Amino acid sequence: MRITLSLLAVVVGLTFSAGCGGEYEPEQAPASGAVSVEEQLPEGTVTQLAICTQKWTCNYVRWHSTEANCVAACGGASCTKDYACTGGCLCP
Repeated sequence: MRITLSLLAVVVGLTFSAGCGGEYEPEQAPASGAVSVEEQLPEGTVTQLAICTQKWTCNYVRWHSTEANCVAACGGASCTKDYACTGGCLCP
C-alpha cells in the first residue's frame, strides 16, 4: 500500500511540475500605443478558445500530427500522444 501511495505522489508531483506542456513565457508589458484585445472588441463580445488537440511529442516542446513524424523528428526516441497545450487553446 505504501508503494502505491508513493508512486501516486510521484506521478501527481510530476504532473503538476510539468504543467500543461510547453515553456513558460512571462507576460511582457504592452508597447506604447498598443491596444489590448479587450479594447478592440465591441462591448458584449464573447471570445472562445477551443480545447487543445491531441498530438505526438517526445519533449512537450515540438508537436507532430503522426507518431511516425514524431519518432523521425526525435531521432528514434519514444513519443507519446498528449494534448498540445501551446497557449492558443484550453488544456483539459
